[in-house]
Amino acid sequence: MIPRIALVGMPNVGKTALFNKLTGSFQRVANFPGVTVEKKTGWISEGGEKIIEVIDLPGIYSLDATTLDEKVTKDFLLKKESQSSADLFVLVLDATNLEKSLFLAFQLKQLGYPLIIALNLFDEAKKRQLSLNLEEFAKQLNAVVVPTSASTGEGVADLVKALKVELGKKQKVELHVPEHAQKVFRSPAYVNGIFKSIDGLLKDVTISPLRPDTFSERIDGLVLHPVWGIVILFSLLILVFQTLFTWASPLMDMIEAMFGSMGELASTYISNELLKSLIVDGIISGVGGVLVFLPQIVLLFLFIQFLEDLGYLGRAAFLMDSFMRRIGLPGKSVIPLLSSHACAIPGILSTRVIDNYRERLITMLVIPLTTCSARLPVYAILIGALIPNVAVFGLPWLKLPGLVLFGLYMLGFVSALVVSLVFKKTLPHSSPSMLLMELPPYRVPKLKNLLLVMKNKAMIFLKKAGGIILVISVVIWVLVTFPQKDGVSHIEESYAASIGRVFEPVFKPLGFDWRITTALIPSVGAREVVVSALSMVLSIEEGAEGFEKNMSAALVQQFGLGTLVALLIWFVFAPQCISTFAVMKRETDSMKWPIIMVTYTLTLAYLFAFLARTIVNLWS
Repeated sequence: MIPRIALVGMPNVGKTALFNKLTGSFQRVANFPGVTVEKKTGWISEGGEKIIEVIDLPGIYSLDATTLDEKVTKDFLLKKESQSSADLFVLVLDATNLEKSLFLAFQLKQLGYPLIIALNLFDEAKKRQLSLNLEEFAKQLNAVVVPTSASTGEGVADLVKALKVELGKKQKVELHVPEHAQKVFRSPAYVNGIFKSIDGLLKDVTISPLRPDTFSERIDGLVLHPVWGIVILFSLLILVFQTLFTWASPLMDMIEAMFGSMGELASTYISNELLKSLIVDGIISGVGGVLVFLPQIVLLFLFIQFLEDLGYLGRAAFLMDSFMRRIGLPGKSVIPLLSSHACAIPGILSTRVIDNYRERLITMLVIPLTTCSARLPVYAILIGALIPNVAVFGLPWLKLPGLVLFGLYMLGFVSALVVSLVFKKTLPHSSPSMLLMELPPYRVPKLKNLLLVMKNKAMIFLKKAGGIILVISVVIWVLVTFPQKDGVSHIEESYAASIGRVFEPVFKPLGFDWRITTALIPSVGAREVVVSALSMVLSIEEGAEGFEKNMSAALVQQFGLGTLVALLIWFVFAPQCISTFAVMKRETDSMKWPIIMVTYTLTLAYLFAFLARTIVNLWS
């Protein structure tokens, strides 16, 4: 049987980075038994053979757990789950923050678990002149101590050697959990006793103390400033949305040309007209019309990961904490709300860091108002139709479409804040949580990690394109193509038109005819598919060169300014995809809150789309 180890430690100590170094590509993600918290499992391998199973436990500050993730780790450590056991624990400590990291070390030592301590970020600690007596350190904690740097891989091989030695001893674990453990863990005498032990240990093992991180302090004086900090935050966001248009354009043109060539090649070799239409108009055009926006989506993930690796996202949460509390949200909500701009699903999952259930629920309810990356294709097409690509104030790097995109994202974010204030006034009150978080030192993001994130996000999107988007594209093609008369398709008499006309009276005040309502239906499965659906009902060839320009021109010609603005506003507020609904149900263990989420977002979308169209028509 393969031995199992578990990685445990505080958040932001590099635990997951160490997990990735140990396991490489031998990993998978599942759920802990009975709960929705994700469990990362991997294997250390030699010669392609798995030799050690590794579990990456959620970060935990102490055994006095408060958040959902922390409680899962606590239950694992105290063996409250039947499947929660490990032969050995690797405690990952932050060498640049030992005073706080060691609290958990002393708790685990008292429990009686066999430990190996990975003294991570040791390279950064040495640069700040920290020098420790590692032999005395290991002796006092009764554990093997291995200095590591997960970012560079330093010490990882030594850690694997130590793991094999310790696992070979086959130690019998005798757990010493005190009666009324939670009461004990919270008692002042217990806490003070551990801090006293930490002070004694550090005094005995420290040869040269850690030099203060004056660089981070100087930068924080600027980025956490109540005025300049806000200016920097908004400037970064504007920069991100400008680059989404400028950097992505060449890559989007390449993808467009590639799918155009594929369509031409298929047309050359397929003689059967119906089969040709399925392959070219249904599959190649359907999937290609969405994949053309892959560069923008991947770049958005890149920027979010860059800011997180840099150490900035946590500071954004700290900066916004005071303001967020006034509208019923804690500062910790900033990170789920920001990450939701990539995808609402991980945003909802990341609300687990909020220990107050009411605040967590409000955050989950307003997350769908933040603009996820799946809306980017729709925004790009509609902005191209409505907004000229001109420089603002004569600045070539500041283009009007980028500012409009930023404005749409901000509209969604501000709407989320306003709605959270409404929920604050309506949901039952509870004691507000306090913001407790470690601000990591500023670090230069590793190119390898950023490229790995881009690759993983691209693969996820490609799998989605090869799955749900492909299926929906084929279904739309069938609905648009049939029934045929004398072998000819008449879109006005197609199944798609029939379905669209059923909903047309409902959306007529918004200016949406059967073509738009037909395109909106598959967006329930995936927002991106709207572009493919519109191109099919408008008979625009997606794989052809200049697809975006042709599509934008057709939209303006067919629907007019007011209707397109209404459609743009509709997607700012409209409910997220069905996957978001499912995750919301799973996280709340109720159908009530997902239904409330869909109802209020649908209402806002209809009202504001109607208002937008009315205003535009009055002005034009």
